[in-house]
Amino acid sequence: MATTLAELAINSQDKLKQGFINELITDSYILNMMPFDDCLSANGTSDLVYAYKRVETGASAAFRSLNEEPKASEVKIKRVTTKPGILSSKWEMDRVAKTAAEDLYELKVAESKNAIIRKFNATLIAGDTATEEKGFDGLAKALKDSSTEFTSAVDLTALDKPTALAFATEMDTLLASLTRDPDVLAVSPHMATVMNAICRYIGMESLTMDDAGKRVQHWDGIRIEKLRDGALATNDIYAICFGLEEFHGITLTGDSGINVALPDWSAPGAVKSGDSEFVCGCALKKTKAAGVLHPKAATPAQG
Repeated sequence: MATTLAELAINSQDKLKQGFINELITDSYILNMMPFDDCLSANGTSDLVYAYKRVETGASAAFRSLNEEPKASEVKIKRVTTKPGILSSKWEMDRVAKTAAEDLYELKVAESKNAIIRKFNATLIAGDTATEEKGFDGLAKALKDSSTEFTSAVDLTALDKPTALAFATEMDTLLASLTRDPDVLAVSPHMATVMNAICRYIGMESLTMDDAGKRVQHWDGIRIEKLRDGALATNDIYAICFGLEEFHGITLTGDSGINVALPDWSAPGAVKSGDSEFVCGCALKKTKAAGVLHPKAATPAQG
């Protein structure tokens, strides 16, 4: 069953958890937009394995004559199994420090949430269980050698109008390879700046304001989301279509996939700890639901 984190917050009976989830989706557009299949159960008989079929090449259709059998088309499917990772952020604080500096306590709680967002974003793109066994596999691994993986031939180190137009053509190729217009383009802050400059060269409107009065960057009407603080350390551009039959997250049933624990300051012990936890993973149901444009090798990679 598909759900969003906003729906999990509404349905949760835990006010602390509600507040934490609302902070997550306020500060992360991807976590706000991404649907989650909350079908996994953390009980003694579950190994938290999520199995699904990824459509790599879809079916085809053709006209036929009267009294002629139609030609069968082959759907290329890859069977995939994945597991969610248990993403945690723990902090400690002396009770004397908490009394002396309440704002430091609030900072530690906020940074715990920020750490969850940063690590989720980084793993969503570059996660690889071959190198980080406790995490989950991300888009880079899923799209490797696929029909929606492209490498730019344009050197963006020195921009001019011909360069900008050539890059725009490559972006058109990336977007045309997908099943539909993507919901978001995930990039590094540096690449977002470059794309904004390219938009100016080719006369494309790239900035709007959201309901909260914040600037939102776009490429041809598609939102550009900057993955900050090193979450995406390359100049790759990831185009993503969100949906339960496209690209989505996986988590535990109900609101059990997110937990927040704050210390009891009146309990014995000088040093207290708190933590936040998110059981999460992702699934790419269709190869054409996501794509990536890698930068030309001559273009310096910057986060």
